[in-house]
Amino acid sequence: MEGTVNGKADAWRRRIDDQRASGQSVRAWCKGNDAQEGSFYWWRARLGLSPGKRRLRRSLKSAEAKPTPLAFAQVVVHPSTAEPLRFRFAGGHELILPASMPLEQVAKLVHAIESTT
Repeated sequence: MEGTVNGKADAWRRRIDDQRASGQSVRAWCKGNDAQEGSFYWWRARLGLSPGKRRLRRSLKSAEAKPTPLAFAQVVVHPSTAEPLRFRFAGGHELILPASMPLEQVAKLVHAIESTT
């Protein structure tokens, strides 16, 4: 039984290589070579020959390694205005700060809040 499975695997490996070398789409190659398209994809996945599989794993790893960038809303402060600064965060939370608060402190505070959510 194992010889049969290995023989089929070898045959499908050759078929998959032939399809790639042909430059045809999988569908066109299968039609022209009397192969079932579903079987082609099944064997290609089973044999680990799917294109982009390594690329996908690498991109997932690199995505995990990068920190998620913070999204800030543009804040325009008019010094003559005595209105307090109002920030609305996800979840409906609101932060109200005095308009006289230095922008560097506001930025640090917002960054600290965003990093905890």
